[in-house]
Amino acid sequence: MMMTPFWTGVVLLLWSGHDAVTSQAVCAGTMNGLSVSGDPKHQHQTLDKMYTQCEIVMGNLEIVMIDQNQNLTFLESIREVTGYVLIAMNLFDYLPLKNLQVIRGMQLYDEKYSLFIVFNYQANGTWALRQLGF
Repeated sequence: MMMTPFWTGVVLLLWSGHDAVTSQAVCAGTMNGLSVSGDPKHQHQTLDKMYTQCEIVMGNLEIVMIDQNQNLTFLESIREVTGYVLIAMNLFDYLPLKNLQVIRGMQLYDEKYSLFIVFNYQANGTWALRQLGF
C-alpha cells in the first residue's frame, strides 16, 4: 500500500507525539467598566491572577484603579483581546502590553471604542500614564 504525502505527514505527526496546533493560554475578560470592588491592591491581585501567562483574552481587558509601583509584567504575555481594552483611573506611568497585536472589538466600550484610555493621572501631577508598551 502506497501512502500519499498527506497521510505520510499525518503519520509522522502522530508518531512524533507533537500537537498539530500550538496551545495558547486563553483567559476570560471582564465587563465591569469603571466599576471596581476593593482597593487598588485588591484590583492588582485580581488582575495578576486572571492574566498571568494569558495570551488571548476572551472578552474585555479592563485595567482600572491600579496604583503606582505595582508590577504589571504579567500583562506582557497578552497578544490578543477579543473585546475592548479599557485603561482608566490608574497611577502608573508605563503599561507593559508589548506583545498586544490585536484588539478585535467584538464588544465595544460605550458602544463606540475598542481602546479607551481616560483619567490616568494623579491630581497633583506626580504620577501619570506616559507610555503604552504596544
